[in-house]
Amino acid sequence: MPGRNAMKTVVASVQDTLGYDFRDLGLLQTALTHPSYSVEQAQPIEDNQRLEFLGDAVLQLVMTDVLFHRFASLR
Repeated sequence: MPGRNAMKTVVASVQDTLGYDFRDLGLLQTALTHPSYSVEQAQPIEDNQRLEFLGDAVLQLVMTDVLFHRFASLR
């Protein structure tokens, strides 16, 4: 079972691969944490479900706007 040091390694690897240094490493760690991993830990760790919900809402908003404007003649 990976520990906190393993997560730090993963976060560093993601930054290296993307060539981008995230300002908030905690937020990146949360985005990369699956709910099953957070359940396995002795201490509670925030998982990515809240961010997933937010991302889905933003995607829905963007797609609604695109479809609304692309098919304006159908209004």
